[in-house]
Amino acid sequence: MIVIGDISGIQNYVFDIAETGGGQARRLRARSFFVQLLAETAALRVRRALGWLPETVLLCGAGKFTLRGPGTGLRDGILTKEQQAINNWLLRTTRGELRLTLAWADAAESDEAAYRAAQSELQQRKARPWAPPAGASWADSRLILDPLDTPCSLCHHAPASTEEVDPDGIRRLVCDACNKTRELGRLLPRARWLVIRDVPTGADLEMLGLGIDVVTSDSVTVTPGTLAVANLREPEKCPSWCHRDRFMQRRLMAHVPVNDEGQPVWFTELADAHSQGAALLAVLKADADSLGVCFDRLLNSNGLDAMRALSDRLDAFFAGRLRRELSIPSERWHSIYTVFAGGDDLVMIGPWDIMVDFAGTVRQWFAEEFSDLGLTLSASLELIKPKRPIKPAVERAESLLNETKKAGKDRLAALGQIWPWKNHEQIIDQAKKLAGWVESGAIERGWLHTLLALAMTRHGDEPDPLATAHLAYHVDRNWKQGTPSRHWANQLVNDFDDREQFHVRYLPAIVRYALTATRKRDEED
Repeated sequence: MIVIGDISGIQNYVFDIAETGGGQARRLRARSFFVQLLAETAALRVRRALGWLPETVLLCGAGKFTLRGPGTGLRDGILTKEQQAINNWLLRTTRGELRLTLAWADAAESDEAAYRAAQSELQQRKARPWAPPAGASWADSRLILDPLDTPCSLCHHAPASTEEVDPDGIRRLVCDACNKTRELGRLLPRARWLVIRDVPTGADLEMLGLGIDVVTSDSVTVTPGTLAVANLREPEKCPSWCHRDRFMQRRLMAHVPVNDEGQPVWFTELADAHSQGAALLAVLKADADSLGVCFDRLLNSNGLDAMRALSDRLDAFFAGRLRRELSIPSERWHSIYTVFAGGDDLVMIGPWDIMVDFAGTVRQWFAEEFSDLGLTLSASLELIKPKRPIKPAVERAESLLNETKKAGKDRLAALGQIWPWKNHEQIIDQAKKLAGWVESGAIERGWLHTLLALAMTRHGDEPDPLATAHLAYHVDRNWKQGTPSRHWANQLVNDFDDREQFHVRYLPAIVRYALTATRKRDEED
């Protein structure tokens, strides 16, 4: 028998964070962790209700889980009851922002057939959110939320119940969920262990009727009521004081930049201290291309275990290797904040220029890890001011990622253009060269605006051939003869009518990078 669980509404929930009140990074960290933990606890509840052992968990991560165990028709009532209980909790706690869909199947011929049947059923059920079980009538009252009265000043989704003081000394009334989210985000950078207990009494967090403790001490007291323990710093290492049956080998923690005192660095600090030119951050969103096709091929040829092996490899890369690389203090990547990395995708935030370089490096690492399967990676970068809400930037990055995949996959969308990864290094090298000429005084920064305007005029929606003559006049009049910059500009003039020339095709992105890298902190372009 195969049971599949899928949590919907994750992106809206995780990124629906107010920039007011400070601690946007902290709340992002906590909400991302909350969703990962939600999938784990839901899988644990379902497994316990069915009487299945820990080894029945095939996959768990990125808001999804797959279980495989002994099947019988008597399980239907148990699973229906569990789904209702979990969704009732989600209605109360997230006010319907998150919901769980369960689907299951028991095919006599093979586990693979059962998996396909369960996936088909899952898609049908996801199309009917909050629907009652088959044959039951709608319980409309369950979907009517209590009045807000005084809404939370941060999320505006729940009644305010707690007073909170932000870093500027401003007092705000917030809901219980936002208050706990902030405290969870504060604890996570120092956390060593995650403990799930069978009762919520006295726990740091209550989830689906279970107690969750985020522990910062060296060890944990394991009692008969302890259901699971996860090592947040070394996920594969089971401590001597924890029985193997209760050890949950999951990569739940993400990298968080910290200062010399070990305190998490705020978004504004990241932008001010680590970005070149403009004090901006960039959101990087990336995922594997055509993964469903690859999974289906493995399922057909080698069954569920082969699919599970690939899922483990992907998670080891996104949640394992990337975290290790970011954790090296001497590397530039140490200043990158991981919102989410696991399953087959990632969302990261960091100083804009570092993120541009990191995107190419991630793609290189991905190619090294998965060249045997021919998997490719698509990504997008969206620049953002550090005090702006993160949600719109992530939505724009998502839209850009979709455009990238439509353009042919295995590409990056950034700085207003889309290009194949094979061109990434050359584009950024030319951009850095332009920025260097500005910084050295070889060319004036205003000339970059001229290049950008002429590029858009010559090769925009309504191409104007006269733009080439204007470029030739501009270069002849301003760019100093006999210099590397003039040689570059002369070549650009010669090729300007041919959009297929590399430096002409990607000139807008090259110039936008240089403009951003040379912008003074008090200037606006």
